[in-house]
Amino acid sequence: MKKILIIAAVGTIALTSFALTASYKTLSGSGNASAGAEVDFLSDPSLQFRLVNVNYSSDSNSAVLSLSTGGTALAITATNAASTSTTNQVNTTNGLANSATLFLEHGGAAYIATCSSYGNTGTNGLNGGTVTNVNYVVLASGGFGTATTVSDSVYVMTAPVTLPIGAATNSLNGDAIFVGSGGRPVRVVLTPALNTNRLNAVTGRYE
Repeated sequence: MKKILIIAAVGTIALTSFALTASYKTLSGSGNASAGAEVDFLSDPSLQFRLVNVNYSSDSNSAVLSLSTGGTALAITATNAASTSTTNQVNTTNGLANSATLFLEHGGAAYIATCSSYGNTGTNGLNGGTVTNVNYVVLASGGFGTATTVSDSVYVMTAPVTLPIGAATNSLNGDAIFVGSGGRPVRVVLTPALNTNRLNAVTGRYE
């Protein structure tokens, strides 16, 4: 009986240790003169994302690494079938501001757009019709670039932390290069580029 109890206790400790192990994720992306390199880490509702390594290549002396995380969370409340739809119905307009960067999570992928305007009264033209007395956000031309569906999450991104890096190929390493807000996404952008730039490997952990 004593042996069984000891084995059970060891098994419990092993399971607890496994549950506390951080989950690492590495992404890469390339850019050019019109659109810099970018990688987007999706949110996990119960975890916080911590950036620990950024390996980059830049060809511009004015290149800057921009790091931001999600702030206010919104939810899509009406389906928009067209990927270029600029008007999206949301559950609230709290936290929105003109020119704010919005981060949509749809189908396991991230999509970025800019808020042009928002409101909660009047006509917003959703789905080609007239909808009144609802919350909505109007995006810059092109919309999110994907159709939205009910319950998709949208985050208002914080003002980015910027790190001038110039024309170089190098790495940033540390236990907390940047820490996202709990349960929120993190966005990493390298811009501008004269011709090309690249985020060779960007690694972070969910914990």
